[in-house]
Amino acid sequence: MQLTLSTKGQLVLPAPMRRRLRLRARSRVELEERADGIFIRPARPARTLAPIEPVPPGALQFGPRDRELDQFAAAAGEDYAP
Repeated sequence: MQLTLSTKGQLVLPAPMRRRLRLRARSRVELEERADGIFIRPARPARTLAPIEPVPPGALQFGPRDRELDQFAAAAGEDYAP
């Protein structure tokens, strides 16, 4: 398929292709320059992350290694809040 580059450097994708790829106005695409030309593909949406469940007060348990790290930080002069 051949497209014409406008004077503003824009390409127009044919409507059937936009529908097939589910591209609408302001859809994001990725552009990759390759040795044999240019590759355009729909941008993948960013992954959504599941919310972190809050930890109930008193549920965290600290071991001896955690206490050693706290003592080290306090001795190093870090801002330390027990």
